[in-house]
Formats: sequence, C-alpha cells, structure tokens
Amino acid sequence: MKRLPAFVAALLIPAFPVQAGEWSGYIAGEFLGFIEDPQFSSQYNSYLSVAAEPEYIHEWNEGADIFTFTPYAIGDNHDYHRTHVDLRELSWIHAADDWELTTGVSKVFWGVTESIHLVDIINQTDLVVNEDGEDKLGQPMVNLSLIRDWGVVDLFVLPGFRERTFASKNGRPRFAIPIDTDKVFTNPAPRNYTPTLLYAGRITSARLT
Repeated sequence: MKRLPAFVAALLIPAFPVQAGEWSGYIAGEFLGFIEDPQFSSQYNSYLSVAAEPEYIHEWNEGADIFTFTPYAIGDNHDYHRTHVDLRELSWIHAADDWELTTGVSKVFWGVTESIHLVDIINQTDLVVNEDGEDKLGQPMVNLSLIRDWGVVDLFVLPGFRERTFASKNGRPRFAIPIDTDKVFTNPAPRNYTPTLLYAGRITSARLT
C-alpha cells in the first residue's frame, strides 16, 4: 500500500493570559491520500480531517499549583471511528520541595529516549489519530512523585481503563478484519484497583574514560 504524504495545515493559537491563566493550542486540517486503490470496497483513496486541541493552564501559589485543561476533537469525512472528542488533560498539580501530586486526567510519558517507548504504559494509544503510537488518550489518575537524591519514585492509582481506538471499516489504513469496539467482553466480577509503582533513577553525573 503506497501512501501519499499527508498535508497538514495548522493554525497555532498563541499563548495569551486570561484572568491569571493562559490559553494556547492549535487547529489543524489534514489531507491523506493513497496512490493505490483500497483493498476493501468500504475504503476511500482520500480523507479529509480537522482537529483542534486548545489548552488552558492556570498557575498560582508562586507556581506550586498548576491547573491544566486540554480537550481534543477531530472530525474525519469518512472514518466515523476517527471522529471523536477526548479529554487529554484535566488535572491539578501541587509541587513541594521533595514531592509532587497530580490528580485528575493527565498524560505520563516514559522512555522518551526510545523509538517505540516500550515502557510508556500509563496512557492508552489513540490509534485513529496516528498509527505511530505517539498520540495518547487522557487517563484518570492520582500520581504521587517522591523526589530523592538517588532518583524519583512514582506511585500511581489508576481508577479507570481507557479502551484503545481503532479505525472503522471505512478507515484507511486499518486491520484486514474490522474491530467492532461496540462489542466488548467484560468481566462481571468487581473491579479491584491496584496501585502501580515506578522507580525512575536519575543520573546526575557521568564520566567516560
């Protein structure tokens, strides 16, 4: 399957203060085209979409407290699964000298030096936005970070599970067998929430000989 380059026209919203807060974000349009005809009759050779992700950040208490609100919306002219709205972030962060608490819906990125982020497991992938796995759904959480001289310990409580998004039968690219996200198998047993522990070591100095 040969794919034409995707042309993206983006309008960046410059940051400006509003009542001690700050708005920023972007609005983007994308054209996705394919050289070869689709494998399935329900697919198309070209797709148009429009996406928007505004962000509001408010800081107080001399920067020790931060409120973040980041909604996301995308509309696609063919793929009805790709058309969706998500809450990327709605969180409050309080930072102290040796600890930091994040509460709400947020995004956490681990393994930033890896090409495929093997340990980036907190947030579910929003696969319909881009198949590279870089776009993530917002995850409800309580995250306590303990900052020490020898590293950082992150404690997570994740009170919900976000289901991965998949392209519809009209989407392209997609799997050969369309995934019906409306028909899922659930366990009727009560849910138990297990805290998650991560140790993130920090190298403060190094010497090569």
